[in-house]
Parts: sequence; structure tokens; C-alpha cells
Amino acid sequence: MALLSSAILSVKWSSISQIARQALQILTTIILAKTLSPSDFGLMSMAMVVIGFLNIFRDLGTSSAIIQRHDLSEKLLSSIFWVNVVFGTVVTLVVYLFAPMVASFYNEMRLTFVLKLLSASFLISSIGITQQALLERKLEFTKLAKVEIAATLFGAVVGITLAFSGAGVWSLVFQALSTALVSTILLFLFFSNWRPALLFDFTEIRKVARFSLNLSGFNITNYVVRNADYLLIGKFLGAQELGYYSLAYRIMLYPLQNVTAVISRVMFPVYSRIREDNNKFRSAYLDVAGIIALITFPMMLGMMGVSDYFVVVFFGEKWRVVSLLLIIFSPVGLLQSIEATTGAIYLVQNRTDWMFRWGIGTGLFTVVCFVVGLRWGIVGVALSYLVATLIGTYPCFRIPFTLIDLKVSDLIKKLWKPFFCSLLMLCTIYVGALTLSPALSKGATLTVLFILGISSYYAASQLFLRKEIAQVLSWLRESLA
Repeated sequence: MALLSSAILSVKWSSISQIARQALQILTTIILAKTLSPSDFGLMSMAMVVIGFLNIFRDLGTSSAIIQRHDLSEKLLSSIFWVNVVFGTVVTLVVYLFAPMVASFYNEMRLTFVLKLLSASFLISSIGITQQALLERKLEFTKLAKVEIAATLFGAVVGITLAFSGAGVWSLVFQALSTALVSTILLFLFFSNWRPALLFDFTEIRKVARFSLNLSGFNITNYVVRNADYLLIGKFLGAQELGYYSLAYRIMLYPLQNVTAVISRVMFPVYSRIREDNNKFRSAYLDVAGIIALITFPMMLGMMGVSDYFVVVFFGEKWRVVSLLLIIFSPVGLLQSIEATTGAIYLVQNRTDWMFRWGIGTGLFTVVCFVVGLRWGIVGVALSYLVATLIGTYPCFRIPFTLIDLKVSDLIKKLWKPFFCSLLMLCTIYVGALTLSPALSKGATLTVLFILGISSYYAASQLFLRKEIAQVLSWLRESLA
């Protein structure tokens, strides 16, 4: 019972952090989209393909190893800390030195200085990795929420201030750097009691090497696949097309970042404590998947219904092509919001080797789909992403479920009601859009459709989801107590 209470409290604070950060990021994105050009966003997206990939090496899977292991020694923690700092330094130097080559690949020489500045983020962030992992292990998400909100707010202020001063893409660069700097300072100096000792033992590192290296291998593969579309579009279609595509992709990722990632982040240390009991594990996993579906399914199908109005109202006519991409990406986001929960099963059961192999297989298939879709532009790439996701859905669940003796049919039973209610909501939105007076402004139409969607989903949930909603409300009451 104490573990459940800790988990609920952690979900509460992790949710507060994520909601606050994403609200700030959405507001910042809207302001910057009206101030900056699509090519500025495209240039930053080119840089972030490289930065995000190399960011994987900053951690090497050690954070998850700290959370997953039952026994932790001071020697192991200090050794992990110094490994992270050394790798952070090495990656900073690599990015700085090879920035001109990356810029040459994209035929965009401005990218050289963008990458050289962003390279500092690796060293900055590596200093706080171990402290953050220890706080997550102890379910101290209250402290993490304060750190994350403060860092995001500071970065947003920096980015918006620079954008209004005419800094262009540099406003995005310094937003990222200032966020990383403030987060590390707060973690290391104010919110973590642990300090590294001048200790390093290779034998201790070997204890977590198999787990960490397989996890890093999967993360690398997953990152390459998730950014192969960015790489291909940036190389062959240009910065402006990449700007459109990256904005749609970021919107699609919001449910994964705001809901799935928040809950999965908290549940990983919780699952680690009950991993010996498959019955408890299965029950907890299905409950979590059901709660995620209650939130992400209507979000994604709702976005499909209002995409045109949403894009024009919040981003302007120059971004209108994004609305079609959102329609394609919505079912991708819906499926991935649940698929992303399977990673915890591999981690908790110490089968990151299976996770790595699955990542390689599905990754190769997805990249081939991207290459095929490229000939039809960004719409073709988005459609290829949808096709790859649909084909890979069943094995994505079937493989990790064998580790805890869970059937895919049990998951379907848990998810069909939220999906059905969300589908009814989508139909209501479409009917509303067809019948509303064309004299209404885009903003007024969006408002009416939003109210229709919320009302129809609420009505459908009262008929089909009373038990599930009661469970969520019980969790909320306990977290607020």
C-alpha cells in the first residue's frame, strides 16, 4: 500500500512537471512560430538530429541501471558518474570538431556554428545524470518537478526574449542550452544530497555493462529510426519542408511526452520492485495501459478531427500543410502511446538484449518505408511511417508479453472501450464540422468543435467507461489527499 501511495504521489508530481513544461513549450512554440521562419525551425531540426543521437552516448543506459538494480554501492555510483562525465566531454569535442562536416552534408553552412554551440549541452547535462537517476529510483518526483519546471521556464524566457530581439535560430539554440544549464545546476547543488567520490572501479562498471550496453544499443537504433525521416527530408527536400514535418511530428509526440512518458517514468521503479510477481506485474501493466488510453486516444483522434482549424488558428496560414500531416500522424501517436509502455517490461525483466534485437528488426523495416515514401514528399514519408507502425504493432506487444505471460488479447480487452468512445467523438466532430455555418471564423469553429468533442467523449465514457474512470478518480483523490 505504501508503494501504491508513493507511485500515485510520484505520478501526480511528474504530471504537474510535464503539464507545466509542455504548456510552456506549447506557448513558446506558438510565439516562436509567429516570430521565426520555417527555415529557422528546419535548421534547428537538422542540428537536433545530430545532438539527439549523440545524446544517447551521454548516458549509456546507466540511469536505468541505477533505477533497476536492487543493490547500489558508493563505488558503483561514483564510477558511473565519472563514466558519464568523461563521455559527455568526449561527445562535446566530437560535435565541435565535426560540425563543419555535418553542415557540408546538409549544404547549410550556418549549421556549423549552431552545432558548435549546442555541443556544450553534452558536458553540462552529463554532470547531473546520476543525481537525477537516484531521485527517480527513490520516487522523489517532487524535487524533480521543481527542477524541470524551473529549467524549462528559464529556457522559454531566454528563447522568446532573443526571438523578439531578432536573433532568429539562435533563440532556439540558447533556449536549449540555458534549459540544460539550469537543470544541471539545480540537480547537483540544491536537490540531491549525493556527491561523487574520487573513486573508479572497472569491476563495478562491468556489473551493469551488459544491461546498459544493450539498452544503449536499442536507444541508438531507436533514435536513428525516429530521425531517419528528418535526415532524409532535410537532405533531399530542404529546410522548409523539414520545418513543416518537424512541427507536425512534435505535435504528434505531445501525448507520448505528456502522458505515456510521465506514467512510464514513474512506473519503471515501481515495476522493478514487483518484478518477481507476474500476477501483480500484469495487473499493474494493464491498469496503466488502460489509464493512458483514456487520455491519449481521445487526444489523438480529436486532433485528427480538428487539425485544419487547429493549425490555422495557432500557427497561421503559412503552416497549413501541417494539418494534413497531423491527420496521418494521429493514428501513429495513438498506437505509439501504448507501444511505448512495453519498454519497461524489457528493462525490468533484464532482457535489454531482446529489446535491442527488436529495435534493429523493426528499425530497418521503418527506414526502408521512409525511403520508399520520400518520392511523394513529406506526405509520402508520413504515410510510410503510418504503414510501418501498423505492421509492427502486433509483434511489438507479443514479444515482451511472453516475459510476463500476458496475452495481447488481454490488452485489447482493456483498450477497446477507450478506442470506441474516442471513435464516437471523432464522428461527432466531423458531423459538427460539416454542419457548422461557413460564416464562423476558424477560431469560433475550433472552439465549438472542441466543446462538441469533449461533450461527446464524456457522454460515451459514462456509458462504457464508468469503472475505468472511477479508478482514475480514486487515484486522483489519493494523490490530492
